[in-house]
Order: sequence, then C-alpha cells, then structure tokens
Amino acid sequence: MELQVMLSFGLAETTLSIAALLFLAPTTLALYNLYLHPLRHYPGPAPFCAFRLRWVMAMQSGDIHRILLDLHNKYGPIVRIAPNELSYIDPQAVKDIYQNPRIHRAEVWFPPRPGEPFTIMSADEDAHAKYKKAFLGGFTEKAIREHSSLMEKYVELMINKLIDTCTSSPRAAAVDIIDWLNMVTFDISGDLSFGSPFGSIQQGKAHPWVDISNQFGKGIALMASLNFYPGLVKLLKYSMPRKAMQNLKYHKKLTTEKLAERLETTADRKDFIQSILDHNADSMVREKVKQVSRTEIEVNMPVVLFAGSETTSSAIGSTLWYLLRNPKWLDRAQVEIRGAFSAEAQIIVSGLSRLEVLTAIISEGLRLGPPSVIGVPRITGKGGDIVCGRFVPGGTMLAMSQYPAFRSATNFRHPEAFDPGRFLASAKARVSPIFRPFLVGRHVCIGERFAWAEMRLIIARLLFSFDITLDEGSPSLTDWGEQKTFIFWQKEPLRIKLKPRRA
Repeated sequence: MELQVMLSFGLAETTLSIAALLFLAPTTLALYNLYLHPLRHYPGPAPFCAFRLRWVMAMQSGDIHRILLDLHNKYGPIVRIAPNELSYIDPQAVKDIYQNPRIHRAEVWFPPRPGEPFTIMSADEDAHAKYKKAFLGGFTEKAIREHSSLMEKYVELMINKLIDTCTSSPRAAAVDIIDWLNMVTFDISGDLSFGSPFGSIQQGKAHPWVDISNQFGKGIALMASLNFYPGLVKLLKYSMPRKAMQNLKYHKKLTTEKLAERLETTADRKDFIQSILDHNADSMVREKVKQVSRTEIEVNMPVVLFAGSETTSSAIGSTLWYLLRNPKWLDRAQVEIRGAFSAEAQIIVSGLSRLEVLTAIISEGLRLGPPSVIGVPRITGKGGDIVCGRFVPGGTMLAMSQYPAFRSATNFRHPEAFDPGRFLASAKARVSPIFRPFLVGRHVCIGERFAWAEMRLIIARLLFSFDITLDEGSPSLTDWGEQKTFIFWQKEPLRIKLKPRRA
C-alpha cells in the first residue's frame, strides 16, 4: 500500500514537473524576447515579437501582405515582425539592405538540400554569382531582340484564339483573361527555357505544369515557415499528401525529359539554355568549377520558367484589373496605342518602349499589385550593421516587402488610388526611390528587360485588337490586394468581355 502511494506521488510529481516545464519554457522565452532581446527597442505587436509562430500563422493565412501594411500604418517605417526579424518600408532600406555586401539572403528560406546543387534563389553568394553570370546572356538587350519574334508569335496566336472565341458570340465573348495570361507567359518562357512549345495557347488549355507553377509560391511559403521548426520538416517527408508527391515526381520527370531533348538539339537556337552553353564554352570559364553542370541546369530551369511566367502574368493581370475599373486611363491607353500603330503587324517589341502612357500604366499596376508581394529576407553578419540610421545586431533577418512599401502614405500620395500619372514625365512629384519592383543590387531580377517586353507587348496587342469591358461574372473584389498571397498572388478569375476590332 505504501509503495502504491509512493508511486502515485512520484507520478503526480513528474506530471506536475512536465506541466510546469511546458508552461515555463514558452513563458520564459516570451519574456526574454519581449524585454531582454537585442531587438526589444524596435516597435511591433507583442504576439509577433514574442514568438515566430505568429508570423508563420500570418504567412499561412495568405493575408500577410495586408497584415504587414496594417502594422506599418500603426508602428511606422520599421516594425519587428518576429523575435529576430524586422520589416522595412523606409526608402533608405533599399540601399542599406539590398546593396550592402555584408548582408546576405537568409538561408532559412532556401536551405541547401542534401545531394542537390544550389539554385539561383539560394543563399549561397558564390553559386548565385556563377548562375547569374551564366544566365545573363539570355536577358541582355541583344537577347531580347533575338527573342522578340518568338514572343510576338505566341502573342499573335493568343489574339487569334481569342478572336476565334468571339466568333461564336453575336456581341462580345467573355473570357477569364487570367487563364490566357498564365498560358501565354508560360508558353513563351517554356519555349525559351527548354526549346520546345508546351502548347497551352494552341490547345486553349493550360499545360499541367501551369497548375504546378501556380503552387510554386505556396510551396516556398510553406517551406519558409516549416524551416523554423526542423522537426516539422522531417515529419513532412512522411505526411506529404499523395497528390503533392505525384506533382513532385511529374515535375522532376518532365524537367529531365525536356532538358534532355533540348541538349540533344543541334539547331541554332537563341534561348536561355544556349546562353548557359555559350557561357560554359567561353575561354574565361573553361575551369570546371566556373561552369554550370547539367544537374545545376536541371534544378535551375524550372525556377527560371516558373518565376518568369508567374510574375509577368500577375503584373499584367493587376494592370488590366485596375484599367477595367478606371475608364479614363483605359481610354488614354487605347488612344496612345491605336494612334501609334495602324495595323496589328506593326506592334512589335522594339516599338513599344516609347509609349509613355502604357509604360506609366504598367508601372502603376506593378505598384498596386507587385508580383513579388513579400520580400525574401536578408540576414545581418555577425558584427551587425547600420540600417536606416539604426544599429541592427548580427543574425537579424531584414526584409522590405513591396506591398506595404508601395501602398504606404509615407512613400506615395494617395497610395490606394490608381494614378499612372505619377509615373509620367509631366508629374510634379518624383516617384519614391523605394519603387524598385525588380529590386536592386546583386540580387536584382535579371529578367527585368524580358518582363517589360512581354508586359508591353501583351497589353498593347489586347488593347489594339479588342474593345474590352469588365464582365459582370467576375469576382466582386474591390481591390487587387484583397486576394490571397503566398509569396506570389493566388489570382482569382478576371472575366472580361472582348469585342474584336477586326472587320
């Protein structure tokens, strides 16, 4: 009897000790993060400052872009959004963070994977520099001129398919333009990435890879969250949904097959792969360590394909979304485009950069609906650094997210208004230097010229060839920013009515 009492007492004591530990450990951590942590003097909401979990919840909700905007509106240009992370919307942060050689990408977002090489998105600066140099040849001014006929071919095909769709309607056909934008940008990037068409526009149906690419940002957001909890990453390997596993296998199989087909091609093709092969053949990089291996090409080309097509289609989608709700600017764009060209065949890549109104409209679309909504964080070195005039301790994650930065009243007058006039040469106020939709510094988007060529061409062809209006069946969003985002936008349908201008 005494033994039973002693055992019962010991069990109760152990249970109480475990319960106390489970309570005290997070409480102690929270108190440290709130009152003793080196970042304690930076403003921010207590739940975010105390635990990383609150940031993870915001990220996985798909509403983090709006949450960050609300936090900056309340706390100012610098906000503590996790125990060891700061969010900035101060224009000075562009230089202090993204042009600072001592501040690097945070590895927690893109950790190295065992048995696989780094990708161009990784935190390894040497790998990034090597890939950037190899890929750059596919995105120069000369390369854009060489790619322009291929872009024009796919856009012409899309216009013709849309006109065919209209023939079955006596007035105007209603289409989800988001689907068509996803297809045409994917077909263009796919052809230039792997040297063969994916056939989405021709078939009028998205290639299976388009659907996978739409989940690209969601996967990054999930892994960025889980990487803060290594145990969960291991658990994910055993609990990943069957469909997700099938998509991964299909993705890898198709990448391997497409790359093999492209590398066996003997025809002279001016595409992204050729720029890498030319880089490898260059006398200056014949050292094997400086060349990009076949395995490295294989892990990087899907990144180029997905990031390039998804971001461009989002930018065009955002621009059209606002144009359709602002008839004055839609009319101005149509007048400029139709006044500059008398026939569809005249609308080519090389002749579009001179259209000031079109460029201003796209810039405003990029401001209100930036394709890369959430900034990939950087991390300070061991000795810390000065950012926006204040010391930031070593090991601190820093980010400037474009959505809150571009919609802040401290950076733009009437930030919620669609006003392309702010980007015209005649504008009285200078555009805030924080407006860098393609970033700056060594991680600047190398596809900026390519994206501008696509955006101008697709919008110009649509507005020249059709009279467009918003269809009543389109979701009743009051702002593009109401959509969910997981690094990239989870775009809802944008149904528009098309009336061809061709006789």
